Order: sequence, then C-alpha cells, then structure tokens
Amino acid sequence: MIALIAASAVYLAASQAAVASQTTSYKDCLKQASTQAKKDKVAGDAYETFARTTCGPQISALRNALIGFEVNNGTKRGEAAKDADMTVDDYLASSVDNYKFMTGVAAENAKFEADHKAKAVAAAPATPAATPAAAPQPPK
Repeated sequence: MIALIAASAVYLAASQAAVASQTTSYKDCLKQASTQAKKDKVAGDAYETFARTTCGPQISALRNALIGFEVNNGTKRGEAAKDADMTVDDYLASSVDNYKFMTGVAAENAKFEADHKAKAVAAAPATPAATPAAAPQPPK
C-alpha cells in the first residue's frame, strides 16, 4: 500500500515537472517573440498572430502536457483540451497585452519628444538682423 502511494506520488511529481518545463519553455518563447517583434516593428494588432506562429511548437507541447496531466488525473479528454486551450490562451493574452502596452508607451514617448523638439525650435530666439556698416551708430 505504501509502495503504491509512493509510486503515485513520484508519477504525479514527474507529470507536474513535465507541465512546468513546458510552461517555462512557452513563457520563454513568448518573451523572445516579444523582443523579436519589437525589433521587426510588428504592430500591436498583429502581435498575437506573430506570437502564435513563432511559438507554435511550444504551444502544442504545453497543450499536450496539460491534457495528458489532466487525463491522467481523471478529467475527460474534451474537458482537459478546453482547460489546456484556456491556459495557453491566458499566457498569450498576457503577452499580447504587455506588448500592446509597451508599443503604445513607446509611440507616446516618440510623439512627446517630437512635440517637445518642435516647440523648442519654435521658441528659439530669432537671430537679430545684422546692422549694416553704414547705419548710424549710437554715441559712445
């Protein structure tokens, strides 16, 4: 009996480790996708597609690990698949929200800097007109 409980605990720990490693792999891929999207200047609205394409293998691996874990713990496969999809989509949604926020902040900062430079140029004092040598000079 004790051996059965110990074996179950070891199996459960191994299953959780598989899910954890796939989760870490997916999150790392999303970070790299975000960095690459910034370099490639991907629009905020196009980032979700970019991330799904870039992290496709990690999405599949995490989804399969989550489904396997839940099925092994007695969840029906259809329900496990829905749960896995929700988990994958939650991680992706967080990455999309963060990317859109960061690109929005960068755009606002660029606009502010451009406006600030334009105001500085407009407010710069005009160079006084040169006085011709023949013009009368005030007495000294």
